[in-house]
Amino acid sequence: MSSLIQPEDFQLPEHPLPLLVQLGLTYRCNLKCDHCYALYRRDRNEMTLAEIQSLANQLYGAGSSSLVYSHGENMIRRDFHEAASIFRDLDFYQTLMLNGYYVRSVEDAQRLKACGISRTMVSIDSIDPSAHDKVRGKDGAFDVAVRALRLLKEAGVPTVGFSTTIDTHNYGMVERIAEFAHELGVDALSFMQNRYNIKGIFDREVWPGYVDVSRRIYDLMLENRGTLDIYTHDPFMLTILDSRLDDNEERAAFIGANLCNVGTSMVSIDPVGNVSGCNFIEESIGNVREEPFQQIWERLVARYSDTAEPPSGPCGSCSAKPSCMGGCKAFHYNGKYDERCGARRFLDDSDHGLGTASALIPGERPDRAPGVFVGMPQRRVANGGS
Repeated sequence: MSSLIQPEDFQLPEHPLPLLVQLGLTYRCNLKCDHCYALYRRDRNEMTLAEIQSLANQLYGAGSSSLVYSHGENMIRRDFHEAASIFRDLDFYQTLMLNGYYVRSVEDAQRLKACGISRTMVSIDSIDPSAHDKVRGKDGAFDVAVRALRLLKEAGVPTVGFSTTIDTHNYGMVERIAEFAHELGVDALSFMQNRYNIKGIFDREVWPGYVDVSRRIYDLMLENRGTLDIYTHDPFMLTILDSRLDDNEERAAFIGANLCNVGTSMVSIDPVGNVSGCNFIEESIGNVREEPFQQIWERLVARYSDTAEPPSGPCGSCSAKPSCMGGCKAFHYNGKYDERCGARRFLDDSDHGLGTASALIPGERPDRAPGVFVGMPQRRVANGGS
């Protein structure tokens, strides 16, 4: 067998291309989820279908080939299927994130398949219906999500799965969540660590618990190979990768899913045309309604380049730096390290003692022009207020 590929084999491409596009067609949603980054960005000045057609052509010309519908509940738009058909005709691989409320029948699911949706990921945050409903802000949301999953499978959508935002409320049940995925007969299960997007909101006291749950999820991936596609979206997972994942094609998929590919192979475009590095970064580098996408992309690559400005802070003396490249840019885009490692690196048993635990994330440098602030999401308090 040939030598196993490593995460560093995929870092810092010479010619970045916006292969994956996180696209929002609307910020509207019928739910109010605790962790939603878009909850306070409900701008109704959405791109028209003609603007979406123009954008699709520009993305295709720039080398884009994969699309994830996110931001709001995109099926609220009456012309969603027409928009998806535009990307289908350009041979984009389309993934739809949804809450399930707008898949009420097999015909609804079949229509998604017909307009080119290749993968559907329904949000399920807990296998406890009451816990899921509380996170989603609406009674009955769990039953609606499960119904949608069954309808999508019945309609023959190529890949049907559900996505779970993991946080302290469900750290202890990741194995049971995987069992539930098997019970439903879905194809894929996505785990994503909550990105609160607010400096200091990540409680470093939970860091050891997150290290543990990450290791457990990695073990679940290995145990379910060939039966359930379990994947994550966190650069810290790259530091766990070992020789047990011994197939290079599977390793490449694992690495690709966990790289922070902001400014290397991914871009986010919101419903009003703002372009940012990813959904969880609160600044816009430009707007596709005002200038060509390619110009914005080139500026975005320069803004977030780890080649021009490597990660610093705790990363400077970290043996895992070639793997995670400073972690998630949603936590560190103004500085050059993931704020979650401010006190203790991911796999360390004790604090690193570098003085970054209480240090502020560095401010803007004159030679790194910032984007335009688009509004920081807020965590909802227990009574539902802001």
